[in-house]
Amino acid sequence: MQRNNFLKAVIFTLALAGFAAAHPLGNFTVNHYSRIEVEKSQIKLRAILDVAEIPTFQESQKIDADNDGKLSEAELDAYAAQITPDYIANLQLSVDDAPVALRSTGNNISLPMGSGNLPTLRIEWNLIGDLPDFKANVVHRLQFENKNHAGRIGWNEIVAGRVGSINIFNSTAFGSGITDELKAYPGENLNAPLDERRAEFSFSASAIPQNAVPLQNRDGHTSAPMQKDQFAELIAIPEVTPSIILFGLLLAFGFGAMHALSPGHGKTVVGAYLVGSRGTIKHAIFLGAIVTVTHTLGVFALGILTLFASEYILPETLMPFLSFISGLLVLFIGLTLFKNRLFSALGWKTDTHHGHEHTPGDNSQENGYFHDFEKIHADGDLTHTHGGSTHTHLPPESISWRSLLGLGISGGLLPCPSALVLMLSAINLNRVGYGIVLTLVFSFGLAATLTAVGLAFLYTGKFFDNPKLSGNRIVKTLPVFSAFVITCVGAFICYGSLK
Repeated sequence: MQRNNFLKAVIFTLALAGFAAAHPLGNFTVNHYSRIEVEKSQIKLRAILDVAEIPTFQESQKIDADNDGKLSEAELDAYAAQITPDYIANLQLSVDDAPVALRSTGNNISLPMGSGNLPTLRIEWNLIGDLPDFKANVVHRLQFENKNHAGRIGWNEIVAGRVGSINIFNSTAFGSGITDELKAYPGENLNAPLDERRAEFSFSASAIPQNAVPLQNRDGHTSAPMQKDQFAELIAIPEVTPSIILFGLLLAFGFGAMHALSPGHGKTVVGAYLVGSRGTIKHAIFLGAIVTVTHTLGVFALGILTLFASEYILPETLMPFLSFISGLLVLFIGLTLFKNRLFSALGWKTDTHHGHEHTPGDNSQENGYFHDFEKIHADGDLTHTHGGSTHTHLPPESISWRSLLGLGISGGLLPCPSALVLMLSAINLNRVGYGIVLTLVFSFGLAATLTAVGLAFLYTGKFFDNPKLSGNRIVKTLPVFSAFVITCVGAFICYGSLK
């Protein structure tokens, strides 16, 4: 019986893909769609607001008026009525420089299910505005701007629509949409979402002027199905039993390990650092431990911020800042290593130089054989000789615990949005303890992959420390090149965070 229950739990967990989908643009986004249609006597505007899981979780605390943890239909309708005036006020519409007052003819609010049993928020408005001075044989110019949630990241789409005999031309907006009213986002360029907040076009009931450009449609875009967030779904299983907990922990570790293989998290930096350093297994393990602690604390801190301080600081605005701090750490480490290793390769003295002398007794082997002591190597020398065999140190300085600490912090500083969604889901489902454990195990998986990458590069570096390769010019410059790679990665992270 227990075995059957376990198999059912496995099947149920894997089957969650068909029931809950993560927002394709990310869990922080607030997205807008506006479709403008011009008739002879009025303008119709269809406005849609699509809010992802995390900002919806924040808004739900305002919607839940009776604090019973559930969002009733009456509470949703009251919330929509409350925000509608401000939302309409931020939809600025004018014709021939004269403002057009918009009013609502109806709205619809819903909570489509997202990741981890967390809802998303979708509100649809049908708005109209009167055109008292419309003249059929005159070319009019319409201007529109959506100023709602100007500081939030997300998809912003504007579409112009022809109705009846009205012709639209010289338009900055297109006549067709991309997302089917924010229901199916395109599979490409989601890292740089569409940002159409302003549009203007000319319209007339008469023929389009000879030199005017008619309204154009979009093409070349394909819609992608919404992807589930498997990690966040672990907390949403209806019944938590010991077997399900064990299976969930194994999956969390696996998701963390796979997440570390995605772009970012400092794999290149870790490899470039350890391949040119005299590191050991304990250094790689220490690096993984720092990543685990930093990532876990980051998720908890961002979760607390989302719960208690979202009115003052938007969580998504911290992500570029954290990315910039991470990049600065990597950049500083890279520049320091580059200077030290370059000076060492050139034979110059640095703060990390070392000097020591060999005596025949110091180089005895277990079989009693003594190396022929031929040379006492000076500060900064890359090579020295024992018994006619020359070898190189890569590099002459010892590995720095401080640099390892900085690398570990930079690798775990940016919290995974999936882990944050899971924590919020755990709070929503009163499974805080289970959520904390899953997040911690996820971080362990993340750290395990980084540690494995570090060990792989570590042993690669030791391969190049072979005496037979000591005279190879490429091998001698490898530590300098790896430090240069770290510096470039740090600069790229900083640049990307500022875009």
